[in-house]
Amino acid sequence: MKIKIMKIKLLLLWSVMALVGRLNAQSPVYMFSYFKNNGQDGLHLAYSKDGYKWEALNKDESFLKPTAGKDKLMRDPCIIRGADGLFHMVWTVSWNEKGIGYASSKDLVNWSEQRYIPLMEDVNALNCWAPEISYDEKKKQYMIYWATTIPGKYPQTDSSGDGKYNHRMYYVFTKDFKTFTKAEVLYDKGFTVIDATIQQNKGQYIMFLKDETKLPVAEKNIKIATSKNIHKKLFYALCTHHGQLLGRRTNRIDKRERVDCIF
Repeated sequence: MKIKIMKIKLLLLWSVMALVGRLNAQSPVYMFSYFKNNGQDGLHLAYSKDGYKWEALNKDESFLKPTAGKDKLMRDPCIIRGADGLFHMVWTVSWNEKGIGYASSKDLVNWSEQRYIPLMEDVNALNCWAPEISYDEKKKQYMIYWATTIPGKYPQTDSSGDGKYNHRMYYVFTKDFKTFTKAEVLYDKGFTVIDATIQQNKGQYIMFLKDETKLPVAEKNIKIATSKNIHKKLFYALCTHHGQLLGRRTNRIDKRERVDCIF
């Protein structure tokens, strides 16, 4: 999570009649969740029929005001549709708190009571930024993952990022969003990293992540890691620059080919 960076989460939702009355309930559309300014007014949603032209819903007004956490922000909202049919959402509640927000919904309009999940309260953490959820079909459980800085844990890169921040990706598993496994490191390849998202494709998991290295040579780019397991042995694969797209069929970067992409 960075100032001036709005992270977009792209979801294919098959039941959107409650949100977009003009669309047929059987018509698939793309939805994305987002925040505005510092996230103080809560959840915003927009839809698209083709993934290129987008229209804000609810006149671009908030669907849900944030109440979780001390600072009561709703940055980086991530929503997935779970195996239970519910929409599960997590988000960044603060720049400095050690937990995240959580809520669920049947229709993306009416939400459960918001809860603060204290993921890193038992360690000397600075933050919990940009949480995401992925579903582990094999073990029938959800994985929540996010970026955290723990001062002094990775001293070799303490001065490589922005100020006091030196992030690594962490994760927990849960089946019910009430009990959680102990937080563990998800991704550490020797550089500060934020804003990871994982997608499954053809028997492997693909993680898109941002290298936050600023010094001595700035990276500030998107990298990709792959794995056969949702949370182990994530291997660095390649790096994308300047709007290039990853072609799924060719497994190469190609500026000319129109391909599926995550943005």
